[in-house]
Amino acid sequence: MEPMFGGEVRRVRSGDGTAIAYLDCPASAGRAGSAGGAASGDATSAAAPVVVLLHGFPHFHYTWHRQIPVLQAAGWRVLVPDMRGFGASDAPVGAEYYTPERVTADVQALRDDAGIASGNKVVLCGFDFGAGAAYDMGHLRPGAIGAIIGFENPFVAAFGDTPPSQGFAAMAEKHFFHMHYFQEPGKAEASMDANVRTFLERVFWALSADFHYLDTWKNPPGAAYIDALPEAPPLPWSWLSVEEMDRYEKEFSRTGFSGPLQWYRAIDAQWFARKAFDRPKNPVPFYFVYSEHDPDLEGFHGRDPLGRLDRYHEDVRAVRSVGRAGHLMHLEATDDLDRELLWCLEAIREVGLV
Repeated sequence: MEPMFGGEVRRVRSGDGTAIAYLDCPASAGRAGSAGGAASGDATSAAAPVVVLLHGFPHFHYTWHRQIPVLQAAGWRVLVPDMRGFGASDAPVGAEYYTPERVTADVQALRDDAGIASGNKVVLCGFDFGAGAAYDMGHLRPGAIGAIIGFENPFVAAFGDTPPSQGFAAMAEKHFFHMHYFQEPGKAEASMDANVRTFLERVFWALSADFHYLDTWKNPPGAAYIDALPEAPPLPWSWLSVEEMDRYEKEFSRTGFSGPLQWYRAIDAQWFARKAFDRPKNPVPFYFVYSEHDPDLEGFHGRDPLGRLDRYHEDVRAVRSVGRAGHLMHLEATDDLDRELLWCLEAIREVGLV
């Protein structure tokens, strides 16, 4: 992890000893609000409200590099971790290290290390696995959060009476299914580590609005993920540069994919943990932003997921959409996504949630 946007690289130990690396990026001078609080940085940043950006797979803190300066300019202090398993953070092996209790402890440790006063609340903005982490924070540590902004993934829930991996296996008997492919330790990472650039380009292209991701299910059982994905056209694309992909390739070539894949192998452990939550709904004020061509909404959250938000969130404040974009809307439609994100943050600030 390298400093950028005037931010400081920090590293904190979570409750189980796992080291979490994060960027602490100050608000731009003259634009800070009146909430937040910090132990480090200048007076402007100390007065700024705080937003924490939580990424998913296959990403790391850099995935937010287009959003960070926009948020700083709007007066927000921005905390951007590498989630455990990714980037410069530790990557313990074992499902027990990726449960809601452990992951939310990471976010709490980051918050404490950043010097945010106990009476001040932060906004969590989560995408993919990061959205799940934000929702788990709402269940387990709601007092630390003023609001949650979810991207693409509207909820995580302990559906059904059998662990999710059993459903993955049943689907994989009929066709390729990446959630099942990722379950066997060593298999997926061997292929992906040997073809880092090819895998990343193909999966980014497949998840975008330029391809229909669920077409990967047309491949036969037992296919390798890299073979199930479409060939990507040469970079640059209209929404991604060669230099940006270079950063991804450099980081995942350094770390490999074993750490990130622990999240998929922990899905059963997460399911069991969520079964034990005290309340069925996230109590924290909730804002949701989605794209029109997101494969997660199409294929992974049941019928009419937007119509069922109030089954999983007690206080749905707004649902906003981005036009032609797939799962990677923060890259595919950056200006539109930034506009919607800033709208949510301004609404949060106006009603005094932070």
